[in-house]
Amino acid sequence: MALCSFTIASLPSYEKIGITASIVMIVCRMLQGFSAIGEFVGALIYITETTQAPRSYLYTTLVIFFTNLGSTFALLVGTLFLLTNSEEGWRTAFYFGAGIAVIGSVARTQLRETPDFLQEKNVNPQKKTKLIDLFPSKEIRKNFWCYVGVDCLRPLYFYLTFIYLGGLLTSKYGYTYAQVITQNLFVGGVEALASLFYGWLALKVYPLEILKVRGLIFLCFSLCLPSIMDHAAGPFTIFAIQCGLMILGKGITPAYVLFLQAFPPIGRYTQAAAAHALSRVFTTLVTSFGCVIMAEYLGFEGIMLILISAILIYLISVYHFSLHHKPSENQNIVFVNTNMAARKKYR
Repeated sequence: MALCSFTIASLPSYEKIGITASIVMIVCRMLQGFSAIGEFVGALIYITETTQAPRSYLYTTLVIFFTNLGSTFALLVGTLFLLTNSEEGWRTAFYFGAGIAVIGSVARTQLRETPDFLQEKNVNPQKKTKLIDLFPSKEIRKNFWCYVGVDCLRPLYFYLTFIYLGGLLTSKYGYTYAQVITQNLFVGGVEALASLFYGWLALKVYPLEILKVRGLIFLCFSLCLPSIMDHAAGPFTIFAIQCGLMILGKGITPAYVLFLQAFPPIGRYTQAAAAHALSRVFTTLVTSFGCVIMAEYLGFEGIMLILISAILIYLISVYHFSLHHKPSENQNIVFVNTNMAARKKYR
């Protein structure tokens, strides 16, 4: 991540080195995506294996919260550097990011293996992990595809929020790029707060129930969007829609623990990262080509057809997963004890 950020910041323009600039930029962005997936999934698994429910629901959500907060901070950094230098300020922002990535690399050297992983290794200390052990077995393949289905929303609502609606602000309402970034900064802040709220809510409500209700609300919200855009479109309306998409389209949050625990400790990281990556590859391809084509021929309604289809896949995946993963008696006891302790403290 640090190397790619530094390379992008130092990359000569297309006018100077031609198509080489485009190729290097694409390769660096691919490697950054590679790094981000490994970092994100690894952090979630580490928290999952070192904490217990229901607090683990909150703690994994904090990973999402700080990820969102990091995105908001990145927008803030980008805004500040573009204000000081509108032409080359983005390069300084990438140099700044490279420095942060180096700090993160040093922090990783202080981590130890989790108890779950070590316990699994100690059961069969002589057994060597084969490549086939890292891929989903027949028994958990359904869980793998449920993970993919539930995790497929973000690229779509991210595109709709920041790319399509952000472009509408510039083309229809005369926003400058700096103004769009500033508005995105506030939208990113709303998403971070929504993540924190869902983590707190998971201490009181079973996470899969949160996913079901939120998915149904998101479906209703999406069905109403074309009518809202036709009759009440404006900068403030667009901002409200962006916030709504970010609040309702939170994917697996705060149920990451339940989905990750469906994978065995040996191979959990590989399988979860593969599911996360596959969801991103599929929906990013759909976003890059499908949304552009649908927007060209059907307008905003075309994009909504794709988003609604993704929400339906999300809901089917959540309901299918919930059929095989009911809260255990121990989890119910923990929820009761947590709520009783909260009431006692309040009194």
